[in-house]
This record gives sequence, C-alpha cells and structure tokens, in this order.
Amino acid sequence: MVQNVRIAVVGAGITGLSTHYFLEREARRQGLAVHVETWDPRPVPGGNVRTATENGWQCEEAAESILNSRQETMELALELGLADRIVQASPLARKRFIVWKGRLRPMGPNSVLGAFPTWGAKLRALWEPFVSRGPQDESVAEFGARRLGRGIMEQIMDPMVTGVYAASPERLSVRSAFPRIKTMEMAHGSLCAGLWAAHRERKAEGRKHPSGSYTFRGGMAELGRTIASNVAGPVHQKRQILSIARDGQRWTLGAADGSRSEFDHVVLAIPTFDVARIDGFPADLMPDLGLLRYNPVCVVALGFDRSQVDHPLDGFGFLVPKLENRKILGTLFSSTLWPHTVPAGKVLLRTMVGGGRQPILAEYTEPDLVEMVRGELSELLGVRGDPEFVHIARYARGIPEYPVGHHDTVRRLKTQLEGTGLHLAGNAWDGIGVNDCVAAALPRARAILESL
Repeated sequence: MVQNVRIAVVGAGITGLSTHYFLEREARRQGLAVHVETWDPRPVPGGNVRTATENGWQCEEAAESILNSRQETMELALELGLADRIVQASPLARKRFIVWKGRLRPMGPNSVLGAFPTWGAKLRALWEPFVSRGPQDESVAEFGARRLGRGIMEQIMDPMVTGVYAASPERLSVRSAFPRIKTMEMAHGSLCAGLWAAHRERKAEGRKHPSGSYTFRGGMAELGRTIASNVAGPVHQKRQILSIARDGQRWTLGAADGSRSEFDHVVLAIPTFDVARIDGFPADLMPDLGLLRYNPVCVVALGFDRSQVDHPLDGFGFLVPKLENRKILGTLFSSTLWPHTVPAGKVLLRTMVGGGRQPILAEYTEPDLVEMVRGELSELLGVRGDPEFVHIARYARGIPEYPVGHHDTVRRLKTQLEGTGLHLAGNAWDGIGVNDCVAAALPRARAILESL
C-alpha cells in the first residue's frame, strides 16, 4: 500500500477546492496516507465565485446560483453541513424574458402561440425532426441554424448562448459548450426525439426533471469558504506558482516567495493563460493552451428603490439578442430571486456587459459603465434616477470560449499528460458551471488515487 503521497492543487477556486476535498475523502475511505495542499495567489479561497456585501446589499460577482438539474454540488453542500444555508430561488425564476423589438417578451410554453418568436421561425423549427445529423462538431450558430432555422437561432439561441458564455455562437463549439444537445442529435437523429426519449426514461424511473436553482444564505462565496475550512491539508493563500520542474517521478513547485516543494502529483486548476506563465510547463503543450480564448466581461450591479423601477421584475431576468443592437448582454433580477439579499423596499439588477459580442464595452470606466447600463435599463425596465448601490466586477479574461475542435484538444492534452502526474483542471476543460467543476473533481481525485 502506497503511503505518504504528496499532492499539490494549484488554484483555490471551486475546482481546486473540491478536488482537494475529494482527494482527502477518498484517501480516507481507501486507507491511504495522502497529504494534499492547495496553493493560490489570492487572499481568500473561492476563485471568481465571490460575493460582495455592503450596507444590507449582497450581490454576486460571477456565478449567480447553482442549477438543480445536477446534484453533485448539492450532495457536496449537504455533506459539508450546509443544509440550513441553502436558499432555493423564488418560483418567479421560472419566468424568463428575451428582448425583442425593444420590449421584454416572456419565454415558455405560453409564448409558442404568441408573437415571439416570429411565426416564420416557429414554422421552420417544426422541420427539426426531419433534419439529418451534422458533423461531430460545429459552431453553435451552425448547429442552431441547421436544425432549428436561422430565426430560432437569432431570436432565442443567440441570447441564451451569450447569457451563459458571453461568447458569440459563431465561435463556440456545440459539442463542448452544449454536449447534451449534440449527443441527442447523434444518438436519436433529432432534438425532438432525444427530448422525448429523456422524458420517457425519467417517467419509467419515476424521476422528475428538477428545475430552478439555489444559492447559500451568505452568497455563493459561502461554498468555497466552507470547503476550505473542511480540508485537512493547508490552503495556502497569497502563494503564486512561478515554476514547475520534473525530477524523476516527482514535480517541484517554485513559488514567488522563494519556497520550493516536491509533489508526486500536481493538479493545475487555474486558467490556461496562468498555466502558460509557469516556467517549466511542458513546451510541447503550449500550442494547445493557446487555442482557448477568454472574453472580457463586466458585471454591473445596480440597486434602486422599488419605486424607481416600473417593470414588475416578475422573473429570472432578460437576455438580449444581437439583432437588438443594444450595449448589454442581459440582466438578472437578483432581488426577485433572492429577496434576502437587499434591504426592504429595494431591488438589485445585475447586468452583463462586453463578452465576445462587444468586448470594447468591458473597458469602459466605472462612471461610463453605470451610465450606459442605467440608460439601457431605463428604456427596457422603466428605471428612473440614480442607483443607491453600485458594484462592478471586471474580468479582463472572464469566461472561456470553447472553439470548434475543443473536445479533441482536451482529449489530446489528457493523452499527452497521462502517467506524468501532472493534471489540468478547471472551467477551461471541465465546463464553466459550478456543477461542472464539482462533478469533474470527484472522478479526477479517484483516478489520481488509483494511479498510486
């Protein structure tokens, strides 16, 4: 039995922290003596999953919530003792809007008989079951236009893609960004057949399709803090990795503070551009790292008195198609989802700016961003006057944009690193959602322990 194995996790975001936690948990279950420690240059754990609080206002700087459609993160939260801290989104969150011709249009089953999407788009979408399978990978724009028609692509898929990835659908891989719908097409020949098959499977097993999302009473940052406080090995903050070197079967990490430590395995749970800065990272892997683009994003949170907003804010929020030629990507009605996050009688609106659609807008100064967003919300929601609360989170390189062929890049990198003790992790490879990152952490931890 292998003992005294040393494993380093570089990056204290949700991916790195959950990998650290699962490594220790699975090692205990297997009776292995494993030492795990996490290194991160930032002062607090959690990565970009951060929550800002000020004078009764609480707003997220990145991820708003966690979807109920997958249970990996929920199971981890319950295991960590967070059951009484979980807050489910308001039932109003089921209602979502898309801007069309300058107005917010509700989406959902009832909208099928309405004026949006356009009748031409709806009629073309009826042909979907008869469309033949496409290539193994293509852009989301190509996939959407081919299967559902350009109308549905431009009116619905475009804003949805931008709302999730802040990316242009013309540059985003459908296989990597939305693997479930591509699998449906390849397995069943159409999305309609795939959805019907999934419905029958759930019905046969007595499962309901979970909906909605949740957060924690102290905000999304509570998850990262709790994981960090429940691991045995140290989580080193303000420790930046500058170099990595292979010495026999072990890796030596060199930090900015001059410290050097040896490990049997190293998990690099950081963005690809940070991996590329590490001196000694295998040069032959650098070209693949450079294929991934990160789009700049600003999250502009504005708080108002309820009397300053005409719209009832009776939903999750709204997304904006490119055809609308607006300066924002979409807005979440945060105070509708989580009433406990604002003072009584106030509302909080979180707006995304920039992304792959209009990256230059993410470089605006704070006053210009506030004025631009306030103007857009004035036209769309009837917002009047100045905000009482302002918080802006900037990401010069925010959400990774998976290009066509990204699936093959990931597979190639994993093959090249197999057996070396060096592992790539994070939203560049595992999916951008919190659920994706937690879900990938457990099999990664098990695979590392099985290799010992």
